[in-house]
Amino acid sequence: MLRPKFDSTFFVAFKLTHEALDAALKKASELNITQYRVLVKLLTAGTAGLPQKDVSALLDLKPNVVTQAINTLEERGLALRANGATDKRFRRARATSAGGEHAAHVNAAIVEELYDLFPTDNAAWRKILEASIAAGADIDPPLSPDFAEKYPASRTLVSIELVRLAIERGLKETCGAPLSDCLVMMRLGEATRPLRVNDIGESLEMPTANVTRAVDRLVQRGWVKRMGSERDRKAVFVVPTEDGEFQERIISEKSNELAEELLWSKLTPADQEAIGDVGSVVIDGLRRRRAEERNVGFADLRPID
Repeated sequence: MLRPKFDSTFFVAFKLTHEALDAALKKASELNITQYRVLVKLLTAGTAGLPQKDVSALLDLKPNVVTQAINTLEERGLALRANGATDKRFRRARATSAGGEHAAHVNAAIVEELYDLFPTDNAAWRKILEASIAAGADIDPPLSPDFAEKYPASRTLVSIELVRLAIERGLKETCGAPLSDCLVMMRLGEATRPLRVNDIGESLEMPTANVTRAVDRLVQRGWVKRMGSERDRKAVFVVPTEDGEFQERIISEKSNELAEELLWSKLTPADQEAIGDVGSVVIDGLRRRRAEERNVGFADLRPID
C-alpha cells in the first residue's frame, strides 16, 4: 500500500488537534500541554512508572522541563516521585489514581473539542475522525498493555504534538525557514497556480496577517513574488520563483521523509488509511465547502448604490 502523501492538509489537521488539546485543557484542567503530555506518558507506563530521564527522551523535552512538569503534577496529587534505592540522583515517577481520573476527564473534553473543531456534521467525516483517533493512539503504543484501550484521544494528540514539533524542527534545519513560511510554499506547490494571500490563509487555517508576514519573508528570500491583476486591483497574488519551486520540492520531500520516520512506519496499513483520510477527505472537503460558500450568488450580484 502506498503511504499517504504528507501535504499541507496534515498540518491543518495537526493545527486543529493542537487547538483541541489546548481548548480541552483550558476547559477541564489547570495543566498546560507539556504537563499533560508528561502525565499521559506516566499513565501509559503503568504502576511501574518511568525514570525522569526516560520521560525526557520519550517526549523530546529538556530534562529541566520534565522536572518542572513533574513538580506540578506532584503538587496536584497527579503523580508521585521517588529516589532510587541505591542512587538518590536516579528519580522515578508514576501517575497516581487521581492522575488517571484527571486524564479520563480531560480525554472526554478533548473528544468534545475535536467534534466542535472538525466538520463532523457530515456522518462520513465524523466516522473518519473517530477512526483516526483510534489509529493515532497506535503511533506511540502505551508502555503498559493495561492502557492499550485507555485515553485514546489524549494519547493520539500527545503523539501528534511530538510528530508536529519534530517535523517543524526538521524543516527549520533543512531550509532555514520557519514552519509558517514552509506551509505557504507547500500550499503554493500544491495549487500549481497563483494564490491570493487570503486564500492561502483560509486553506491553511492561518490568519491573513500571519500569511502576509510569511510572504514578506519569502519575498526577501527570493522564493516568491507578488503579482497584481488589472481586473482586481485590490487582490494580491503570490507566485513561487524558480528558486522557490526548488525549495518547495525540498520542503515536500523532507516533510514526507519525516512523516515516514515518525508516523507511517509505526502504523498498520489500516491505521495509515484512517489518518490519511483526515487530510485527503475531511480537510479537503472543508476547503471545498468554504470555496463553494464564497462563490454562492456570484451570478446574482447587483450594484448596491
